[in-house]
Amino acid sequence: MEELASNEIQFLVACLASEESNVNELKTEFDARGVKEKRVQDILKRLISDGTIGITKYHNEEFHDYSKRESLDFVENWNNFVLAPLQIYLTDEGYKRWETDNWGITAKRARSLMFSNLGNSVRV
Repeated sequence: MEELASNEIQFLVACLASEESNVNELKTEFDARGVKEKRVQDILKRLISDGTIGITKYHNEEFHDYSKRESLDFVENWNNFVLAPLQIYLTDEGYKRWETDNWGITAKRARSLMFSNLGNSVRV
């Protein structure tokens, strides 16, 4: 199995966030790709810190968005985080980046990563 570069992991995390995925999909997706949890955790922390990604919880038919500090605290305890009923999402800044940034990879590589779907995630 090929090792993913950091920018490819960033792209896949953002892809999951663009689908407002449950956080357990981070574990499923990257375990299937053989990526160490610490790498995903560090990249997710950077994406939260720079305002690209947020964490939310859907409860009583409403979303509760957590602050950067709360989100970073969740991610710090990775094993509990990936089991929590939380979702990741692209912030307004994240959507701007999603629309304009190439994430340091070619369009062909992005399609390959998105549609290889090694985890159990289903993206339409």
